[in-house]
Parts: sequence; structure tokens; C-alpha cells
Amino acid sequence: MPKKRSHLLIRAMVYGTVVGVIACAVFLRRGQQKLMDLVTHASGKTTDVYSAWLNLVPDDALPREVVLETLVMLGYEGMSERLEKAGQYRASDARIEIWTRGFEYPDLTLPSQQIRVSFWNNHVSRIETLPDGRSAGSWRLEPKRLARWAAQGGASQPKTRIEDLPAYVPMAVVAVEDKRFFQHGAIDLRGLLRAAWVDLRSAELRQGGSTITQQLSRSIFLDVQRTWTRKLLEAGLAFFLEAVYSKPRLLEMYLNQVYWGHDGSETLLGLESASRSFFGKSARELTLAESALLAGLLQSPNRTSPRSDMKLARQRRNRVLSLMANQGLIMEGPYKAALIEPIKLAPLPPRAGQAPYFVATLQETLLQQYSFGTLIARGWRIFTTLDPVLQAYAVNALKPSEGQAALVAIDPRTGAVRAWVGGTGYGKSTFDRVVYARRQPGSGFKPFVMLAAIDARKTTEAAILEDKPFTIETPQGPWSPMNYDRTYRGKVSLWDALVLSLNVPTVQLAMQTGLNDVADVAHRMGIKSPLRAVPSLALGTSEVTVLELTSAYATFANAGTYREPYTIESILDADQNAVQTHSPRPKSVVSELSTYIVTHMLRAVLDEGTGKSARQMGFTHAAAGKTGTSENYQDAWFIGYTPQLACGVWVGHDQPRTLGRSSAGIALPIWAAFMQKALALWPEEKWPEPKGLLWKAIDTGTGDLARSGCTQRRKEAFLPGTEPEKMCTLHPGGISGFFYRLRNK
Repeated sequence: MPKKRSHLLIRAMVYGTVVGVIACAVFLRRGQQKLMDLVTHASGKTTDVYSAWLNLVPDDALPREVVLETLVMLGYEGMSERLEKAGQYRASDARIEIWTRGFEYPDLTLPSQQIRVSFWNNHVSRIETLPDGRSAGSWRLEPKRLARWAAQGGASQPKTRIEDLPAYVPMAVVAVEDKRFFQHGAIDLRGLLRAAWVDLRSAELRQGGSTITQQLSRSIFLDVQRTWTRKLLEAGLAFFLEAVYSKPRLLEMYLNQVYWGHDGSETLLGLESASRSFFGKSARELTLAESALLAGLLQSPNRTSPRSDMKLARQRRNRVLSLMANQGLIMEGPYKAALIEPIKLAPLPPRAGQAPYFVATLQETLLQQYSFGTLIARGWRIFTTLDPVLQAYAVNALKPSEGQAALVAIDPRTGAVRAWVGGTGYGKSTFDRVVYARRQPGSGFKPFVMLAAIDARKTTEAAILEDKPFTIETPQGPWSPMNYDRTYRGKVSLWDALVLSLNVPTVQLAMQTGLNDVADVAHRMGIKSPLRAVPSLALGTSEVTVLELTSAYATFANAGTYREPYTIESILDADQNAVQTHSPRPKSVVSELSTYIVTHMLRAVLDEGTGKSARQMGFTHAAAGKTGTSENYQDAWFIGYTPQLACGVWVGHDQPRTLGRSSAGIALPIWAAFMQKALALWPEEKWPEPKGLLWKAIDTGTGDLARSGCTQRRKEAFLPGTEPEKMCTLHPGGISGFFYRLRNK
């Protein structure tokens, strides 16, 4: 090791020792009972998770129906006569009287108050307090509580004594989390040196090297952010714990407070809770295979849960069993028997709440920043972006879906997530398909090909492309793209290639534009997953999530400005201090003119293209969007947007198999059902047209400027300098054109 780095390591260890001494003094002064309260999370405080609240502001566009829907969602009681208590309302044609509940918001506290809200032309016209009739200026309807997080049972949660467990139960955890637990002290010097070497070489914290005792101290006292200060304080606290408690006692404490994820409505804190929830029995009765499965969940409890992904859970179980065998903790016979033992789960308890996927993923995300003890035991209040009315619409829209499905809706102007449904039934599967399922978007990727080409000024709406058979040589052999209907149309416009979702001309355009440039534009718009720069990229063969594809379409809706999708507005502690607040960072990623041109074509998808069946279903709003169907009909998508809302829907099976139909018949009806109800809540907004666009009448067969004799014409948008200058030569103008049109009627 270089001398400079070895000096840094020695200093770090000295610093850790000093911190440990100070920590010991502090905690010994507080007393052992205080420590035990922290270990059991017996503070009595809970964390509440809230939806967004509804602002009532005069002159704001807010239909009366939105307020009524919100009141019903919040559990207000409708009255025909006078109001008697908080939590009631009375509605007439143009007014709603509400006795609001008091609520402490992040920025102000509103008391319980009777108010009268008047409406005119789908706007709030006036807000008055009652009975005095004074103008209130503005008011709020309180958010809906989505969840309450607490240690299951608090200090009285079911506990496990280590001496009551079969030896293989705690040993499974030791094998995977800290195999030298009984040999080292508070820290594992060998593991620490290995981790420190990696960290010093990279000049950042990449390796963990934490012992079970360090994990125990972290989960009780600290957050989980990887900083040098946190690691040193964690080590100091671990020394204190090792000085006070024996190894078996420390392991018992760890098993009784470690976080094992969610299961239905239950937060699984401790081995006994996890055992009863997953297997319906006490931890004393766990088999070797069941013990290994639980131990395998610890590093990522919700994602690797057998409720979410049985195949992954089995793989991790078998990995733990292999570690136990290699470390001499189990014999060959029990090892082989456990490998083939079937996984039998207890029935999932009913899930309370309206947004279980959203809440579970929110908690898992926060656990990457804060320890579980911090998250549940400090009286925090988490204010999210979820709209309870839109969430209810989304849940209802997914009920008739085939197989599994996911839906997410985003406000494109802010990036706020308004609705989130990760599956068709949380009781059947806790796997959140909004963020964890990566599937091929099929033709849903084509708008990024068009955008890349238009923004680079390599094509226009009116450009004529070749729709005929061709073959591309790839490292895997020759590849010949085909259209959905297996037919070819010869020469087609770029407009038709997108609106009718033609594969062959789209691949040709992607090759001409540059596959790396197409991938770059898609990433800038919001795609996070890797995109393979291969010809089939144009047809959506690189896998993406519902959230990232929807957020990328939201960038179209927001005129080329990307807003990172977010779910948390703010987190407040028990004293109303801000723990975390959302800081918007809008980023202009593509030309406003270019995104508008693609939106102009995507609007035609719903009016005359592959999405026109939405109109037949009764969807009347002006919107843009795109169907997407992967190979063999395994994935069905529709992603669409208006200026107010972007929504993405995916339908498929967790173990991919054919749906038998295209997205227009499977995903589009779900999208249309949700958006029809959602958009009815607001006045329809016109698409803002950016300055600088050029509009020209085009002959759609030639791509040239239309003459009077052109019977197939369309007004199309162009970036300045890309508009056609040549007049159509196929169709005559003047008197000749008149007779030409007459003959061709």
C-alpha cells in the first residue's frame, strides 16, 4: 500500500477510536434503558405518509366536480341540511359548503373551519368563511393519509430468544451477513482493510465491510448514507455495543430488530414477524431451507421477496445454503435436501390502503437514505405527490386488464407522480411493475427515432421514406425488418411511418440518423435503462420500465424540458423541521420546436392511426400518444399525454408469453378509461405552439409544396430552413388543376 494511503488509514482508525470513546461516554450517561428503548423502537412515535392536498384558490381552473370527488375520497359526509361537525359538506349547483378538518401543513396550520366555495365556468370564483361570509383568499382540503409506518407492535412486538432457535436459523444470517462474526470484535479488521483499500483507490465509499454489530448500531442510531463520518461513528457505537453485550445477545438483538420488508399490510420487523408472515409459524419451527430464504432477503427485502419474485428468492436461498455448506455450518445431506425443498408461503394478509405498490416502493427508496429505526420511530410526516382521486381512477382502470398490468401518471410540468399502480392485485403479487419490470416497448420507442432525426435536421414530417424489403448485416447474422401486417407500401411519408407505425421505414431512418444519436436523444428525454445501439433499437427491443418511458413522453408534453419524476414533496420531523424537500431541477434537453413537431404527429396517432380506437371508446380529449407491442405480442403498451398529464400503461405476464393481441386492443382501453375520467376534472388546455415553426401545405404523396391540383394535402410543421421549396409536379394547377380534381373526386 502506498505510504500516503496507509497514513490515511491509520488516521481513520485513530479517529474511529476517539469517536468510539466519546460515543461510549454519551450512551453510558444516557443509561442502558435508553439504549434498549432504541433497540426495540419503543418511542411510541410513528411515521405518517400523506397524499397531495387540494388547493382552493379563487380564479384557479378547478371544476366543482373535482372538489366533490376529493371530499368523497377524504371520507367527508354529504349533508342535505346544515352542517353539524367537521368532516361534512353540502353541495348545490354552484356552491359547496364544507366544514373542513384542521391540519398542520409544512408551511402553515389551518384550523377546522366552515367555508363556502363558489364556482363559475369551471373556476373557483370565491371562498368565504362561515358564518361571517368574509373572503378567505384561499383554503386547502387536507391530504389523505396513505399509510402509517411503525414497528409492528412497538416494544411488544414478538421477540425471539436465540437459545430457542435451531442452530441453523441464526447461522444462516451469519453465513450471508458476517461469516466471521464470532471471531472478530466490533469491527472485522480483515474485511475493513479490504473495503478501505477499495475505497481509497476509488476516493469514495464503495465497499461496506460492516459487521453485524455495526449494522445493528447503524439501524438503531444512524442513517444509511455512505460517508466517512457515518462509518467512523458507526464503528464507535459498535465498540460500545460489544463492550456491553455478548455475541449471542448481539445476534439476538439484530434478529429481533432487522427489517425484513413488507408483506401485505404488515411491516416486517424482526425474525419472528417475518417467519409468521411468510410461513405462518414461529421462528422456532423454521426449516433449514426457510431459514436460508429469510437470510437471503436481508440485502434487498422487498425486491427479493418470494411474494415479488419467487425465482429470485429461490436463487438467493440456494446461495445462502451453499455458503453455509462451504463454511461448514451444515452437512451435505441436509444441504441437498434443503436445495429441493419447495417454498410454501402462508396466505398473504389483506392489504389496507389505496396505493400499496406506491407506499412499499416509497419506503424501500427511503431506506436507501435512512435507517429503518429512523424512518419509523421519529414521528416523521411524509408528504407525497400522489393525487387520491386520480389514484382511485387508476386502480379501477386496471381491474379488467389481462394478465398483469401497471400504470403511472405524471404531471409533465413538474415531474410529480400523480397515480401509481404496480400490478392488478397486491394481495396476489407485491412486485412493483412500475419501476422493477423492464420490458420491450416495441413501437412505443419510435417517437425517439423521429425526434432524433428531426432535431438533427436530417428529415421532416413531409420526407418520403422507402418502405420495401431490405437486409442488414449484424454480428448475429443478416436481419430483415418487417411491418406489422407483413406488407410494404413503397414510398411513404415520415408522418405515415409514425402514425401507422411502420417498422421498415423507421429502421431505415434510424440507420440514417445514427443509432448512437437515437439512443442519446432517448436518454436525454428520460430513459435510464441501457439502450443497445443495434438496428432493432428503432423497434423498441431494449428493455425499459413504465416509469422511465412515461417520464420520457412527459418531456414531449413539456416542450423538450425534462423533469425528473418525483414522489416526495417534503418530509417533516416531529418538530415541523424539514428533513427533506423537493428541489426542482428542470433541464432543457431537446428543441421545443422539434418536440412539438413529433407531438403534432403523435396527436394524429389517436385521430387516424394505430390509436384511433380510443375515439371509438368515447375518449374525446385532444391528446398525443403511441401504441407499442413487443415481438409475439408479449408486451402491450400505450403511452399518451396532454399538456396537463402524461400516462403510461403496460400489460403483459410476469413470465413472458403471448397476449394474443396488439396493444390497441389491450393497453389502449385502460389508458383511455383512466384519461377520460382524469381529464374531465380540468378544463381542456390547448397545445401551446412555440414561436418559430413554419407551416406549409404539403402534397402527402410527394412531400413537395401542394398545388391547387393536389387532392391529398396536409398542413405540416417544419423547423426553419427545412421546409420544402419545390412545388408538386405530379398534379397540375390552375384551370387544369380544377378539371384534374373534378375527375379524381
